[in-house]
Amino acid sequence: MNEIFCSKTIKNSVEKILNQHNTCVFIFHGQEGIGKRSFTNFLTNKILQSKINNNYFKIDLPLKLNQFQKKNENLFLNNTHPDVFILEKENDKSIKIDRVRELKKFLSQTSSVSEYKIIIIDPIEDLTINATNTLLKSLEETNHNTYVFLISHNLENVLKTIQSRVFKFYFSPISKEEFIALLSDKKKFSFSNEELILVNNLFNFSPGKFLQFYQKENSLMDDYVQCINNFLNTSSSAESKSGIKNFNLDLKLLFLNNFIKNVLSYFVENKFGDFTINFEKEIIKNLNLNSVLVDKIYNEHNLFQLLLRDALTYNSNIDDLIEIFLKKIDL
Repeated sequence: MNEIFCSKTIKNSVEKILNQHNTCVFIFHGQEGIGKRSFTNFLTNKILQSKINNNYFKIDLPLKLNQFQKKNENLFLNNTHPDVFILEKENDKSIKIDRVRELKKFLSQTSSVSEYKIIIIDPIEDLTINATNTLLKSLEETNHNTYVFLISHNLENVLKTIQSRVFKFYFSPISKEEFIALLSDKKKFSFSNEELILVNNLFNFSPGKFLQFYQKENSLMDDYVQCINNFLNTSSSAESKSGIKNFNLDLKLLFLNNFIKNVLSYFVENKFGDFTINFEKEIIKNLNLNSVLVDKIYNEHNLFQLLLRDALTYNSNIDDLIEIFLKKIDL
């Protein structure tokens, strides 16, 4: 396993816990997209291949897989392992209580292929309140030879009663150097200094979040330039409006919020910061804004964020909200 996904300290500590407890619950928490789920999958695969009361569990021990181990690995890699229960949100919707009830049924059953059972919840803060309360009861009834891995992107949103019952491990953010090394090694990407500024602003050097949008080729700078130009021309060009709608919604929101942040930063501080790229500088310097207009942009942007949260909750049309916001600030 690559060191970039997990520190040696975490690996050693988790290994020790697994060898001391035949059932336990973990929370791996930290920034989204930095390897918490990858490490969980790695551990799950290792556990499924293990025998109860066998030799000491060793995370980094290379194995020449026997037939039993190969079967477990293949089932898990194909997402068909009957002794693994995964809870994750689908279509950006919260994880409902019905899924947690299915988990409770899973816990009551004996393992069928492996000698262990694994539960993965990713992320736990996407459970509804009712689902979370039901999960809490299920965790108290966990059987022997069962391991539960809870993944959290924001530990503050996890109930204290759950946190008190688990082993917690914090995954530190990945540095720029680690991000570059990983992407250049795995995906053959290369980045200019300007692109790295954007990667930092938009994805905080999270490989997982970056690869969510750019799996095969890095066209981040081109996309950002096109999208911002479309934003600026949205009030006058039907073609620009169409161009905006062609972008992934999450990516559009990242682009828009980043640009507005840099606009406000420049006009409040009267200078460009280190996180503004040259393309933005040229546009922002030509904006004819005064203090009244800057205040308007600030207030409208705050309102936009409030409306956006409601839109995500009630499945409203976010593209319409973006268009209304852009017309109001009229850049």
